Amino acid sequence: MKFTICFLLGLVTLNAVFVKKPSDPNAVVFAELEEIEEHALGRKLLDTIALQMKNQAPLADIARMLQELRENLLLQQQQAELKHAADEADCAAEIAGYNRRIDYASNEISESTTEITALSAQVQQLESEIENIQVQLGILNDQEETLRTQRAKDAEAFTQRIKSTADVVEALNVVAAKLSAIQPEQDPKAVFLELHNMGKSNPIAALVSIASAFSKERLQQTQDKIAELRQSIEQSAVDDQEAEVQAQIDYQNMLAQFADQRKNFQNALKDNEAKLTQTQNALGAQKKRKEDAGRELATATAGKTQKENDCEALRTQYARDSEQRTKEIGIIRQVEEILATKLEGASGYLKNRIN
Repeated sequence: MKFTICFLLGLVTLNAVFVKKPSDPNAVVFAELEEIEEHALGRKLLDTIALQMKNQAPLADIARMLQELRENLLLQQQQAELKHAADEADCAAEIAGYNRRIDYASNEISESTTEITALSAQVQQLESEIENIQVQLGILNDQEETLRTQRAKDAEAFTQRIKSTADVVEALNVVAAKLSAIQPEQDPKAVFLELHNMGKSNPIAALVSIASAFSKERLQQTQDKIAELRQSIEQSAVDDQEAEVQAQIDYQNMLAQFADQRKNFQNALKDNEAKLTQTQNALGAQKKRKEDAGRELATATAGKTQKENDCEALRTQYARDSEQRTKEIGIIRQVEEILATKLEGASGYLKNRIN
């Protein structure tokens, strides 16, 4: 072991002295040793062996050193193989983990995309319904305003009609009273003179003056006509009042209908706005879900790529180191064989090397 430690810590490299070709009996071993010289380990081994031979170290010590070196390389290879197996298992496990993350993230993206499409359509539908309800509320408000304006006009017109009707009835009552007090068949000249003196200031008095020239029968007919007219006007006023009452009832009913419709629209608007808020929140959550999954997919994909590169680098290093150790073990075996079977030729080569 002390020879191995000395070799690993640093070997004294001797200047190789290349000799001329040996005689034919040793030509083969010389050629083998020259080939070994071409490898770095081979040169160090031959330097070490030549130095030990110069120091007259026992051949057994040299053989033990070579054995220890070879066994150490074999042990290193075994350890490297164990590490390689562990690395491969770690690579497989981590890559499988990345694949699971990639699959999960991809599935999350797919599901969230489907949800986003559906929720976006729902949001659009709810926004359209809300807009339509708002339009309907606007139309309803306009209709109610129109109804209120028209009712106010109708009520004012009714008030004017009632007042006009009352004035007409009052006038007819005055005319009827005047007619019942006059004496018929008066002198027309006297009537005309009275009308001339009256002028335009009192039309009822003028009418009574004219009627005073009527015959008794004609005067009665006139009184009857005025009574019929008064009755007709009074009945028309009654009908107008009944119509006004019904119009007010219809107006209140319409207002009640408008109130019910407004309440229904407002309830529907409130429900749709609540659904819209809920759907928008769900849509936002699905968008965040997709964004998170996208980041996870990118991270997992990058991690997998890095791990695959790291694993490939480990495989390359393992293969390169294994090949190197195999060559070194072969060189050691070759040196051991030469020392065991061709010691005389090797000794001559190494002595020339020392010199």
